[in-house]
Amino acid sequence: MRKLLPILLVIFISSCQQGSKTGGDKVTVTVSILPQKYIIERIAGDAVNVMVLVPDGSGPETYEPTARQMQELNISKICFITGLLDFEKSWIPKVSEIYPSLKVVNLSDGLNLIKGEEEHAESHEGHHHGGIDPHIWLSIKEIKIQSKAVLTSMQTLMPEQKDKFNANYNTLISYLDSVDNIINKKISGNAGNISYMIYHPSLTYFSRDYGIEQIPIELEGKEPSPAYMRELIDIAGKKQITTIFYSQQFDKKSAETIANQLHIGLTKFNPLEYDVPANLMDFTDKLVNSTNK
Repeated sequence: MRKLLPILLVIFISSCQQGSKTGGDKVTVTVSILPQKYIIERIAGDAVNVMVLVPDGSGPETYEPTARQMQELNISKICFITGLLDFEKSWIPKVSEIYPSLKVVNLSDGLNLIKGEEEHAESHEGHHHGGIDPHIWLSIKEIKIQSKAVLTSMQTLMPEQKDKFNANYNTLISYLDSVDNIINKKISGNAGNISYMIYHPSLTYFSRDYGIEQIPIELEGKEPSPAYMRELIDIAGKKQITTIFYSQQFDKKSAETIANQLHIGLTKFNPLEYDVPANLMDFTDKLVNSTNK
């Protein structure tokens, strides 16, 4: 990234005279990840063109902005970030220096964030070591708060669209409430406490919302040690876990090892799907079905 920065600075400066809109009358906004695009488009509709920094299929943990993305950012009016991803922390301050007129909206402001604590093998809360869990888009409750921030920002940017945005926001909140109720009924209607095992602990906020236990295989962002692997196998057996969830953005070897040891299945979960409510409902169905096996 340091080697790329001087090149990017040249691109930034040379593109400063570009326009602020693209695609006709649409205003261009930028988001860090695909799930944020869902929120923006549900509120702003066809009034915006949304650029996504982290491409579909990639992971934010290893992402580095490309020179083309840096140049294209010049046409954006607002950049919505989670405020918690590593690349945002190192990249946004530099961008703000070069593009002082670019409004950056941190969607983690005002959320009930989960702060990481030092994990031990016997603790399975899925917190990030010493930091804050960044997966704020995988919670219906937290999405509602983020949606309000998006509404306020878009109404400020395009006051002539204020009523339209407000109507879209109300429709979105109503839908999110219905999804929350559906998920809650499915989980609360399941006999006993629900525990599940997942490689990368991306569903900590979701688990908190519905009072279920997330057991991460990845420990403090690292592959599990042999001792922890043995403990995970023991835990999975005791809790009668019948499937292990994994993400395409991460190596699934450890998940496969545990699954093979216990003769249980593997189920894919993509934390970066565009349609977040549908993604969480799909995960709920897979979770409940695996628990009832």
